[in-house]
Amino acid sequence: MTTYFDSSALVAVYVTERFSPRAREEVRRAGQIPWTGLHELEVRTTLRLLCGRRVIDAHAARLLASHLDEDVDSGRLLRIDVDYPAVCARSCELAQRYSARLLCRSLDVLHVACAHEIGCTHFVSGDHRQLGLARATGMKTLDVTAPLSRGRQRQKGA
Repeated sequence: MTTYFDSSALVAVYVTERFSPRAREEVRRAGQIPWTGLHELEVRTTLRLLCGRRVIDAHAARLLASHLDEDVDSGRLLRIDVDYPAVCARSCELAQRYSARLLCRSLDVLHVACAHEIGCTHFVSGDHRQLGLARATGMKTLDVTAPLSRGRQRQKGA
């Protein structure tokens, strides 16, 4: 398991958005996806937020949460215990080195640091700042918002 999916890319797997087909295809290709406490917090919070904003109703939110539970139980989303003190230390280093130049936000830095700490070499997201940071730190990236051209688009950094 070498591919890390940012929460935005994972939400698009469960909630239909304009780039959901691409996100779903990349999840299928990757097979098993790391599921950290950061994902747990962000993805489930996003479902609640979408319900609060009336983008989805409470019934849909429960169904989507159930799908998440099924994917975690089946191992499709693999629970990974993360050393959060190490992630925070690496995040501080990355923020100091890259945030002013790449305009990275705290959660961008946390996800990239988390991906590095669990040994991922590929990073999938729909967030351009986060993708820029992942590339700057040596990861291969895939932007799920980019259209496919003639089959699968090349990964940046490859």
